Amino acid sequence: MHSNHLTSLDGDWGHSKDALTNAFFGDNSIIEIPKIFNTFESLVWLNLDNNNIEEISEDTLPPNIHTLSLNSNLLKSFPSTLKFLKQLTWLYLRGNDFKNLELPDFQTSDLELVDVSENCIEWIRTSSLSNRTLKIKEFNLDSNKLTLLPAGIFDHLEIKRIHLSSNSIKNVDDDAFRGLEDMLEYLNLENNDLPSVPGAVSRLRKLSYLYLANNDIRNISGDIFHEFGENLRALSLATNSLDAVPVAALSRCQRLLHLNLGYNKISYIQSGDFEWAEDLEILLLRNNILTKLKDETFKGAKKLKELSLSFNHLTELSDDCFIGIEESLDILELSFAFATDIFPQRALRPLSNLLWLVLDNNNFQTIEATAFYSFQRLRYINLESNRLHYLPERIFLSSVHPELRDVKLGYNFLEAIPEFSFHNLTELRSLDLTGNRIKILNSDSIMDCPELVTISLAYNRITKMERNAFYGLPNLRFLHLEFNKLTTLDLDAISEIGGPDFALNVSYNAISIINSGGLMNNLTRLDLSFNNISHLPADTFYGTPDLKILDLQSNFIVVLEPGTFTLRHLETLNIRNNKIEGLRKQSFHGLELLQQLDLSENQIAQLLTEQFRNLKNLRILNLSGNKIRSLPRDVFEGTKLEILDLSNNKFTVVPSPSFLEVGYTLRDLNLADNFVDHLDSTAFPTSQLVSLNLAHNRLTILPDNSFVSLGKLLSLNVSQNVLQANFKELFHYLPGLRQLYLANCGLKDIPLLPLMNLNVLDLSFNYIDSTPDKQFQYLKDLKILLLVNDSLTSMPNVKLNLLRELDVSGNPIEVLMKESFLGYPRLEKLNLRNLNKTKSVDKDCLRVLKYLKHLRIQTWPEADGFHLRPLLTGLPLRTVEIQVTEHLLKHQIQNAFTKQLRELTISGNDLESISSEAFSTIEGGELILRIRDTRVRRLQSDMFLSLTKRLSQLTLDLRNNHINELSPSVIYGNLSWESVGTNMVAGGLQVSGNPLECDCEIAWLSLWLRRWLRESRQIHTASQSDARQLRTIAGRAVCTETTPSYSSDKVLLTLGTPHTACQASALSSGNYERLATTWLAIVDIILLTIVAY
Repeated sequence: MHSNHLTSLDGDWGHSKDALTNAFFGDNSIIEIPKIFNTFESLVWLNLDNNNIEEISEDTLPPNIHTLSLNSNLLKSFPSTLKFLKQLTWLYLRGNDFKNLELPDFQTSDLELVDVSENCIEWIRTSSLSNRTLKIKEFNLDSNKLTLLPAGIFDHLEIKRIHLSSNSIKNVDDDAFRGLEDMLEYLNLENNDLPSVPGAVSRLRKLSYLYLANNDIRNISGDIFHEFGENLRALSLATNSLDAVPVAALSRCQRLLHLNLGYNKISYIQSGDFEWAEDLEILLLRNNILTKLKDETFKGAKKLKELSLSFNHLTELSDDCFIGIEESLDILELSFAFATDIFPQRALRPLSNLLWLVLDNNNFQTIEATAFYSFQRLRYINLESNRLHYLPERIFLSSVHPELRDVKLGYNFLEAIPEFSFHNLTELRSLDLTGNRIKILNSDSIMDCPELVTISLAYNRITKMERNAFYGLPNLRFLHLEFNKLTTLDLDAISEIGGPDFALNVSYNAISIINSGGLMNNLTRLDLSFNNISHLPADTFYGTPDLKILDLQSNFIVVLEPGTFTLRHLETLNIRNNKIEGLRKQSFHGLELLQQLDLSENQIAQLLTEQFRNLKNLRILNLSGNKIRSLPRDVFEGTKLEILDLSNNKFTVVPSPSFLEVGYTLRDLNLADNFVDHLDSTAFPTSQLVSLNLAHNRLTILPDNSFVSLGKLLSLNVSQNVLQANFKELFHYLPGLRQLYLANCGLKDIPLLPLMNLNVLDLSFNYIDSTPDKQFQYLKDLKILLLVNDSLTSMPNVKLNLLRELDVSGNPIEVLMKESFLGYPRLEKLNLRNLNKTKSVDKDCLRVLKYLKHLRIQTWPEADGFHLRPLLTGLPLRTVEIQVTEHLLKHQIQNAFTKQLRELTISGNDLESISSEAFSTIEGGELILRIRDTRVRRLQSDMFLSLTKRLSQLTLDLRNNHINELSPSVIYGNLSWESVGTNMVAGGLQVSGNPLECDCEIAWLSLWLRRWLRESRQIHTASQSDARQLRTIAGRAVCTETTPSYSSDKVLLTLGTPHTACQASALSSGNYERLATTWLAIVDIILLTIVAY
């Protein structure tokens, strides 16, 4: 029952309490576990993540529970009642608000995991365990506030794995791990403030996994790993300040399998540095300052399987640099690795067993035909984002590359597919040629690749596909040809390919003619959207009889000829946004299985009798945005309509007779944005309707029986109608109504609504100036109340015990008192923006809202008693939007938020300057920081540097300001961004809508974007569809190029004109100088997953 807005688990559980074994109640609004749960003897797994639980009372938990998850609740301390759970094995308490940790005397004998990460723990006590030892196999203390580890901090505990990353630990006592010397196997101290490897670590004789990344370690003593070196399997020293491989310390680590030395300052590797590494399998040296690899650089690491040298500045590779690992190496990563455009063929040649070769973003311009002939086991090769204009024919051969599965050649300058290079590759699954300059697909371009699943040729310049351009591809499922210049779609070119479920995307071309060619029984999905099709002959799709999804939106189709869609298997047809003025009676003949039909945004004025009669399985019909005034009585006869959208048409009366045929199937009806001026008892002969939208019509007087037939209605929207009605009688017939929207209805008073089950009520944009408690007498279950832009001069004085969301923005409220919110004890979401008449704000007015997670607020610098920080302090806020009405944001929000803050938005038309200390106290996990719609012109140096150190991931949104200068120092301070990389803002950066020019001052952003895609978003491992989506979003990055005669936006990812003047002034290393040989553009990076709007 995850994400159901449950407020309580009390109730009659019947026989469930005897049979229930696993229960998931996460992401609700539960404040306590009911006592009945202690009778659930079969329940062994209970998930209550992301609720509002403040404490665990005695005798509430199921007695036999073995897995308990209470992540992201409001617990202030470790629940001592958990000690009675004898079967407890897995305990999750991440993201609560513990200030300290005192472990109780558990009755359980063995705990597999205790996770208390992302709390605020400053100290740990185990005194209650003085008479026994508690076994915890894995103890997670990541992201807390432990600045030091004193002696004996883990006394009375037997632990095998400890996580202590992101704690700001500076000191570790030599006896910190006392008692664990012969037990601890795993220790994570990443992302702390350690100046050296702690001496306490050297005593851990059984340690196998040690992670020390992202500290400030400069030197490592030779004997630090002496005690456990022979046991060590994995070691991370990444993101420190090492200038050489710590050979002396590693010399006893002969059994080490995984070593990460990335993101240091290593400038050289001596021959012999890895003589000790006889078992090493993975070596990561990315983002150092290596320039040369000498003979036998990795000699000794004879079992090395994976090597990463990405983000270095290599200029010279000895022909024998990989000798010694040539037999063992499977994976070699060299992204952004070279400061030269010469392909290192001779150095790579000995690596005869390579399976995975990554060479993207290296400025290579030419490659010899034999470049990859020595890699006869090669499965994956990535040459994306180089400067290849030409690939020699036969660069890949079936006899040489029998195992090749994935080839990435996107975003080069290729003008043709190399001949005979993609023939008979029997294991090839994916071929990506996106973003090149290919103009013609010649016959036999890609043929006889029996396992090929996906081909992408999107974003090229293809004007023509010759017959049998693709041939002998029996398992092809996806062919991407979108964003090309095709004017004719010749299906002959692809008639001999495809598996049983084949999809073709030719959207965003200039196609006006479709030549059906031979029979293609396997084509099931065809995307022809955003082309120039104006006419579809009746035989257009004769050759593709098995289509299931057909998308024709945004073309210029005027008429649908009878017989055009004789497609017996078609389930979805999209003809949105064309020029259709009328439909013929047989326009949809032959679509027996059609379930979804979209005809919106056309110019249809009339539908014919029995227009959709043949569509026996039609469930969803969208006719919005047309010019329909009326409907024939039997227009929907024969269908099974469940969702019908008639919004934004010309209806003056509800077409009631037309609904008779679907009265028992219709569930959702949208008649918004029409001209309907009256209703009566016969308007809706649709007894099963659950959602009705009548917004923005011309309704005035509503008879009491208007909704008499809608007893099952759950959602009703009559907003933007000037209504007169006896609401008490009107809604008498809607006893189950859950959502009611009465925004902008000319209401002066809140109507009495006899709706006992109502959850959502919108009374915004009316003239309501008071909220008498009696008007809410029936609304005790109300969860959301919207009163935006009404005439309230004071906060609503009403008690709604279950209210979850309240919006009173835009009202002339004068005072926010200590008692203003007493009536909403369960409030989680509150909007107090645009309260421009407020004169007094009590600093404790929000204190009673102990469950408040989402707040939109403004500042009131002139109001009595107003201080933003005390107003917000102590609230469990997750997302906050602040409309700043001052000119300067300085210390107003310092120390105002908990570690659980996930989104912070700063806006304000008056805001001109932001201090570099404004965000200095924010800490936690992942944060999206938005500074939008302000008058800020420049950002202070170091403004975001503290955030990058105190957060696990930062996303920056700087859109729509007045920023005219943006330096990397804003994020990186005095650090060189190239040496640090893009992971400091791994979530991404958005800066569109600012007056920035394409000049040298923002050159770093152009390079940052490319590297962010590869480094932080790992685009090289993404699927073709995900990678395409990432690049499409990044492709929105533009800057303005201005000359005396014109100005124009330039898209970063499609630019190619050299602009070498920036090389010396804006870039610091050769590796990035050669990447700057394009016009440099401002970056507008918009996240997918990551930023939620």
